Amino acid sequence: MKFIILFRLLFILSFLDAVTYQEYNPNDERFKILAVQKAKLRMEQSEQDMKNARELLDKKCISQTEYQQYESQYRNDKLNYDQYMLSVIYDKPYISVVSAYKTQQEDGQTYVELTLANTSGGNYAMEEAASNEIGENSQLHPDTMYNLYVSLQDEQKNIISQPYEYHIQSLKLGMEKKIRFSLLKDVESVLVSVNYGDQISEKKILLKRKGTSNSVTITSDLYAQDVQNGETAAFHLTMEYFGDGRKNLVPKILNLPPGFSWSIVNESNNVNVSDLVFSTNQAKQYYILYVTIPEKSGTNIVMDKPLPFTLNLTNKAREIAGAVDLQITPSGKAELIVSLQNLYYQINKGKSLEIYPVIIENKGIKPVTNISYDLNLPSNWEYKVVPAQITKLEPKEKVKIKIVIIPSDNTGKGIYDVKLVIAGKNVDKPVQTPEQQIKLEIQEKGNVWLIIGSILLALAFVGGLVYGMIRISKN
Repeated sequence: MKFIILFRLLFILSFLDAVTYQEYNPNDERFKILAVQKAKLRMEQSEQDMKNARELLDKKCISQTEYQQYESQYRNDKLNYDQYMLSVIYDKPYISVVSAYKTQQEDGQTYVELTLANTSGGNYAMEEAASNEIGENSQLHPDTMYNLYVSLQDEQKNIISQPYEYHIQSLKLGMEKKIRFSLLKDVESVLVSVNYGDQISEKKILLKRKGTSNSVTITSDLYAQDVQNGETAAFHLTMEYFGDGRKNLVPKILNLPPGFSWSIVNESNNVNVSDLVFSTNQAKQYYILYVTIPEKSGTNIVMDKPLPFTLNLTNKAREIAGAVDLQITPSGKAELIVSLQNLYYQINKGKSLEIYPVIIENKGIKPVTNISYDLNLPSNWEYKVVPAQITKLEPKEKVKIKIVIIPSDNTGKGIYDVKLVIAGKNVDKPVQTPEQQIKLEIQEKGNVWLIIGSILLALAFVGGLVYGMIRISKN
C-alpha cells in the first residue's frame, strides 16, 4: 500500500516541472476579481504540491533542494494571490459620509456624530459574490477595506476632533460605521478626512444639528466685566439652537439690582429685540447684551463687589430653553480735571515761566492716589512742579500746584507748544486728565538804555510842543 502511495506522489510531481503558475493574461487587469480566483487556484495547487513534496522528502525520495523548489513556488503563488487581492481592495474604494450631526450634551461639550459607509464601486458586485469562494479563513477579502483613519478638520486643515484620529480596522462593502467625536473648536462645517491605504479622501460637510430638547446654548465672549458708574458693559453672545421647528423665546435678566438697565441688540442689524426667533435654518445667531450701571448707585450697590446675574431664554410655557451666567462689577468713577487761568504766555528769552495756580480736582466718587505730572516739552527744556507729587486726592477735593517751565539757554524766539497731562490711580486702574496744550511765546530782550533814551526823547518832544503852543497863544 505504501508503495502505491509513493508511486502516486512521484507520478504527480513528475509533471510539476512543466507547469507554470505565472502565465500572464491581459484580462487580469480588467477583471481583477477573476484574477484573484485564478491566483487562489494556483496557490491552492502549489500548497498541495508542497505537501506532497514534503512527504517524499520525509521518505528520502527527493532531495532538500528539490523540496525547496516546491516551497518557493508556493510562496510566490501566495504572494501573487495577496497582490491581486490588494489590487481588488484598492481598485475603486469609496467612503461615503452618510450623516454628520452636531449635538450638545448637558455638560456643554459639543459633539459630532459621524456615520461612514463603504460604498465602493468597480466590480464589487462580483467581488461580494466571490467572497464565499475565496474563503472566510483568508486574512484579506475583496469586499472589505482595512485600516481607515478618520479625523475632522477645519478649513485650514487643523484637526479639531477628539480623538484626533479614529481607527477603523475593517469596513465591509455596504456596511456603516458610526463614530462620535468631541469638537475642540466650534464650527458650522468640517472637513472629513479618511486615510486608507495610499489614498486620502476629504469631503467638506455642513453639520446638521440634532436635538430633541429644543434648547439654546448661549456662550459669551466675556464672563465678567468691571464697569464704572454711568457706563455700559457689552457682552457679545453666540446663541445656537438644537431642536426642530421654529421657536420664539423671550429673554429675561435675573438678579440685577434696581436702577440697572439692559437691552439685547441683534449684532447683524443693530436692532433692539424683545423676542428671539430660532429655527433649523437660523440655528446660530449673534446678539449683544448691554448692561448699564446707574450714575448714582445709592445704597443698593456695593462698589468693587462682583454682582452675578443670569440671562434666561424662556418659551411660551415659561420653561427655560437656554441660560448663561454672567458677572458685572460696579467700580466707582474717579475723574481728574485740571484747569488753568490762561493757555497763552509770553516771556523774554532766558527767563522762566511760572504758572500758578494750576487747579487739580477729583470729580469722581472714589479717591485718586499717586498723582504725578507729565509735561511734554521741547528738547533740553526742564520743569519743576510744587508739590512734586500728590499722594491722595479725595472725591470733590481740589489742590493748587505751581508749574515752573525753564527753556534751554539756546532757545530762540518763537511760539512753542507745551503739553500737560496729570495722571493717578483709582485702586489699580489708571486715571488721567485730558491733555492741556499751552502756548509759550519767547521774545528777544529789549536794550534798557535805548528804552530810556526813547522815553526821554518822547518827553522832550512833547515838552517842546507844549512850550510852542503856549508861546503862540500869548502872541
